Amino acid sequence: MVAEKGKNTPEKAEKTKKAKSGLGRRLGHSALSLTLTVVVIAAVVLVNIVVTMFFDKYPLSVDMTGDKRYTISEKSLEYVRKIDTDVQVTVFADEKTFENFNYPYNKQAAELLKNYCRENHHITYRFVDMEKNPDIARSYGEVKEMDIVFETKSQIDGKQLNRTRKIGVSDLVNFQDRLVEGLSNSGFTIESYARRNLDGSQAQFLQYFSQYIESSNAEGAFTSALMTVTDPKPVYITFLTGRSELGELSYFKTLLEANGYNVGEVDITKEDIPENTDVAVIGAPQTDYMQADADKVERFMDNGGKGHKHLVFFSHAAQAETPILNRILNKYGLAVGEGIVCENRQDMYYNQPYYTIAGEVSEYLLSDMESKKPELLIAQSRPVENVDAGNSSLDIYKLFSSSDSGFTAETNALVNGETKVLKNAKQCYAALSIDQSAGSSVAVFGTSSVAEDQFVAYGQYANKDMLLTLFNKMTGKTPEIKIEPKIIAAKGFEISQAQKNVLKWTFIFVLPLIVAVFGIVITVRRKRR
Repeated sequence: MVAEKGKNTPEKAEKTKKAKSGLGRRLGHSALSLTLTVVVIAAVVLVNIVVTMFFDKYPLSVDMTGDKRYTISEKSLEYVRKIDTDVQVTVFADEKTFENFNYPYNKQAAELLKNYCRENHHITYRFVDMEKNPDIARSYGEVKEMDIVFETKSQIDGKQLNRTRKIGVSDLVNFQDRLVEGLSNSGFTIESYARRNLDGSQAQFLQYFSQYIESSNAEGAFTSALMTVTDPKPVYITFLTGRSELGELSYFKTLLEANGYNVGEVDITKEDIPENTDVAVIGAPQTDYMQADADKVERFMDNGGKGHKHLVFFSHAAQAETPILNRILNKYGLAVGEGIVCENRQDMYYNQPYYTIAGEVSEYLLSDMESKKPELLIAQSRPVENVDAGNSSLDIYKLFSSSDSGFTAETNALVNGETKVLKNAKQCYAALSIDQSAGSSVAVFGTSSVAEDQFVAYGQYANKDMLLTLFNKMTGKTPEIKIEPKIIAAKGFEISQAQKNVLKWTFIFVLPLIVAVFGIVITVRRKRR
């Protein structure tokens, strides 16, 4: 019997059922595949967005430069990570303008600043275009284009204090010695030259003298500024002027500032020493103080009966007689003697017997100095001597001395090229007297040369190390962080902000879209098989 055409038969119904079942399975597999593809793409996009948002807030930075110019040293990191006070850093320039100025040093400085902020969320930064934001610029007083201001508000002894530290763009680099010495010989520092000749603009100074840049000082400048504004117990040092001071101590002041001290100066003939001063420095006055000036110093040291103040006195070979100042020093058992300290041994002087090298340093300093066999370069020092002060609470330390072959010579004879010996014996160049009952101290140096610009700058001598160690011990300040300068030569691997944006959107949308298209094509091709 033949089945009628068009009629449903059991066999035909079975085939139709199987065909529908196969189609359903294929459609089910396609739908599942498409769903999985969509889910995977959505997950990829979501992960990319979340990761991008996370790293926008907590950026991950990899320094791929050969000289690691954007990497913060471990000593700086150790300090920075402990900061628990909010610090705002304001750069007075548009970001691109700042980075392109004095490239690559400003570029390195900008990246370092961002890395400081990444390491501690308490530190934030902003770039302020002075032309577009004149009100902000005016609120900071005397700031110039490219200046950088670190500021914080903190509670000290129950008082709200706003502490700031301004650094100029020339502070971000180190200059060759020949430029620094040339300016010094003309009576200038970088700051004073810019102030007098360039309306205080360090940016203009850099434009004129960029060929003398030796290395980067950005990390040192930034860490120093952070130390200054975040130190829970800031130390204030005031240099007393007004008596034709003979000591060239500008580099020394910069050194102190670079190590977190707050440095200022007052004219002792016109002003009192500020109450917040911890250490007053008398930098080799050519003429003696008037009694009114000396009274200000003594009131400062007494501190209303509370003491805990410190005085550093530098003498000088060209100084006139200073009987009034001597009386202050004598109260602490110290005095400056006659003549100039010289050395008989040729290995203990430099070119002339009165340009001496001190190798005998007191254990009081040596225990905290970096160098354990330091040598100090000293020129034309007067001897520092002990006198009876009638005060049993004084502890006196000879900080550094000549060798056993040392002697003192008459000053006038040396000027005339002669050597008239006054005393043949080991001589003391500097001494420290500590009044244990008052918590005060007085340091006396026979010469300001030990702290003068070129002597402190000499790397082969330990003058810098000695001075910082002494001030740290006198004030109880945390030892300084010493930063090695970075010499920037070859251009490192860098990408622009536009390139960064291209990479970001490529990973967020373009690559997931390619994956989606690829998945859909495969799905369609499989469906047609």
